[in-house]
Amino acid sequence: MRTPRRLAMVAAALAAATLAVFASVAAAADSSTPRRHVVEIHKLKFVPAKLDVSPGDTIVWVNRDIVPHTITATDKSWDSKTIKKAGEWQMVVQADTPGSYLCRFHPVMKAQFTIVQ
Repeated sequence: MRTPRRLAMVAAALAAATLAVFASVAAAADSSTPRRHVVEIHKLKFVPAKLDVSPGDTIVWVNRDIVPHTITATDKSWDSKTIKKAGEWQMVVQADTPGSYLCRFHPVMKAQFTIVQ
């Protein structure tokens, strides 16, 4: 015959194991699900100026300034063309996408994203 204390310990162990399984499944789903990141262009700055992204994530740049801007890789491998006031542009990040960028119209505006696996 089992004692109530022993039954409680077994039940607690089963509950902890169940929670651990659900937590690992949720973490795996989270890390494999592409995310959407928003970078605002505001007062001639990219906000945030640094961003961690994963391959498959989408970055959306939104122009909150009254002047047009571009999102251009510093190595010129990708370019948004002109983004007017209240306009936006988005890009899906690939594993080999260069992450440093600037505005061609305002070269002092610089930012970067880092690809994390």
